[in-house]
Order: sequence, then structure tokens, then C-alpha cells
Amino acid sequence: MEHLSLKESAYRIIKEKLLNLEFEPGSRIREDLLAQEISMSRTPVREAVNQLSAEGFLNNIPRKGIFVMQLTSQEISDFLDIREALETLAIENCIRKIKEEQLKLLDSILSEFETALAKDNYKKCNMLDSKFHLEIANVSNNKKLIEFLGEIEDFMHIARAIEKKAQPKEKNILTLQEHKAILNAIQNKDVQGARDAIKVNIKTMKENLGIY
Repeated sequence: MEHLSLKESAYRIIKEKLLNLEFEPGSRIREDLLAQEISMSRTPVREAVNQLSAEGFLNNIPRKGIFVMQLTSQEISDFLDIREALETLAIENCIRKIKEEQLKLLDSILSEFETALAKDNYKKCNMLDSKFHLEIANVSNNKKLIEFLGEIEDFMHIARAIEKKAQPKEKNILTLQEHKAILNAIQNKDVQGARDAIKVNIKTMKENLGIY
């Protein structure tokens, strides 16, 4: 069983709230109220806030306060362009290296996604969306590639939450279809088909966010 320090517990709780847009982007947060909300003392909350500020999830402005990061359309577009390049490389390596048990894991992630979607659990859908893409990278066994994709994935999680704030059911149904197309290309060792499927998945996200 994992034993976390108070600071680490506060960090995880606050970060999850940020990733799931439980705080309005651009809004101000107060450490004292945040500590009350998560039933912790001010010290671990302050330490967690400092770490999240250093990572770019919060913006600590002297004499003004602490504000929730607000991704601009341009920043999301830049992240998506980087993600497309990295995921194209990841899926090429994945097709070359994937084993049967790894194929089964990808399929099980999509099954979980389908179950979560049937229950209207869109928060879990978002988490499984991220897990599916990161698992493809893990199969590639390229440590730097995994590291770089991991670094932008939290911001992608926020972007997906923004993307699917309206019409989450319809958009997640489409995501599931696109993920099935990606998996089908992997299963068939269709490199070009996989590249195309990744591009379609990212293009859909851009369109949903009004990024062209």
C-alpha cells in the first residue's frame, strides 16, 4: 500500500481537480479555502500549490494571488501539433514491437471506455482516453518519447475536458470510434492506416475546440 506525505496527498487531490476543470480556468484560488475544502492544513496545501505553480498548472502573481492556468487556443494548438508528431513516431514503433498481451491491454482499455461511456462517466472516459495513448507510447519502449508525451499529457487531459464540456456523450462516442480505428490499424500492422487514424483523432479535437 502506498503511503503518501501530506504534501503529496494535497498535490494529487488539487491536481486532479485542476485536470478535471473543477476550478474555472483563469479563476483565483485561496490557499485557506482550498485547505478547508480538502480538509488539510495550510502548510501541505501551500507546498502543493508551489509545486503546481512551478509545473505551470497555477499562476502565482505577486500581490495579486494564485490563479488557475488558462490554456489559450494557440497553446492547445501547439500541444496538439507536438502530440501528432510524437504519437506518429510512437505508433510506428508500437506496430513493430507490440506483443499479444499488449494488444489485449489496449483492447481492455477501450472496453473500459465503452463501459464508462454507457454510465455517462465522462471523467473516467477522459482518463481512459489518456491511458490509451500513453500505453501506445509505452509499447514503443522509447524512454525519451514516453517522457515527452507524458510531459504534455496532463495539458492534453485539460484540453479534452474543455473540448468535451459541451455534448460529452456524442464527442466521447466519436472518440471511442476513432480509438477503435487506431487499434484496428495496430492489429493489422497497417502503419499508414495507423498514422491516418491518429491524425483524424487529433483533427477531431482541433475542430471541437475551434482550432483550424
